[in-house]
Amino acid sequence: MASDGIDPRGCGVFARDAVVSKTPFRVTFAGGGTDLPAYYREHGPGACVAGAINKGIYVMVVENFSPAEIRVSYRVTEDAKRSLDEIAHGVIREAMRFLRIPSGLQVITATQMPSRGTGIGSSSSCAVGVLHALHTWRGDRVGPRQLAREAVMIEREILKEPGGIQDQYVAAYGGLNLIRVEKDDSVSVQSLSIDHDGLDALNRHLMLFFTGVERSSAAIHARQQDTVADRVPAYDRMRAIALETARALERLDYAEIGRLMDENWELKQTLAEGVSDARVARWYARAKKEGALGGKLMGAGGGGFLFFVVPPERREDVTRGLEAMGLAPKPIRIEIDGSAIIHTA
Repeated sequence: MASDGIDPRGCGVFARDAVVSKTPFRVTFAGGGTDLPAYYREHGPGACVAGAINKGIYVMVVENFSPAEIRVSYRVTEDAKRSLDEIAHGVIREAMRFLRIPSGLQVITATQMPSRGTGIGSSSSCAVGVLHALHTWRGDRVGPRQLAREAVMIEREILKEPGGIQDQYVAAYGGLNLIRVEKDDSVSVQSLSIDHDGLDALNRHLMLFFTGVERSSAAIHARQQDTVADRVPAYDRMRAIALETARALERLDYAEIGRLMDENWELKQTLAEGVSDARVARWYARAKKEGALGGKLMGAGGGGFLFFVVPPERREDVTRGLEAMGLAPKPIRIEIDGSAIIHTA
């Protein structure tokens, strides 16, 4: 990653006793994969169309009773009595190290949707939300670009986790955006021009279904990055689809949005082994049969959430069809706000 001017300052007296941040998850309409460094640094720019949703992760940072200890709570609870190295949660550990946070605090996370390997950008939302809460606890004022850059740095450079950069920017900025990443790692975030009524109409066309399958996105991303050079034409077309999708969304051309998502999904399945399987294919075919205009599996693939564009008059048909196969809809809408501090004390 090119230098981005990040220069954390040391900590003195902390400004807050407790801070709570809320950071959205995301859905991607098109272009996911072109934000992988293996593609955009050689063949860029990469381009993705993605939107924050009204479900996400809450992060609380609060003073610890014991000033010499750190407590981290997520699916498990960790106590560090000697050093940060005792914390297994990589994002929290490295965010605290980067911001020079000493002992004497608790970091607690809670998510609103299944988030382990489900393709809705949860790990990056966690990184952005933890950074936002810790910065605020320190007394810093930070904007979305800094939060996104720092989250990318922690996940991709420090932790060496494979993946792209769209998730961090969607989590930090919120809204529905065309995100471009250039060969030099510079990123632009263009908010799509859709008014309030148009966004309401779009939300009535969006459906999300949880497959119940959680998988390692890192493993799929690693395989995908290793084969980018062999599939450059597919990535080039996915980038073009993202640009076309952005225009179709601004026109609220739902048939075209669905067609482009269909094409994007077909291409995505050619990028790496494990992106789809027979079960996913059956679920997808049933949704299309019942009236979905198009869709895709979220994230790297292999499981997680299925995302569709569906005419409002066909929502009940799609719901009934997929419920018969064991899937239930999870209501969502596009969230205008990105990561936000919702409480301080």
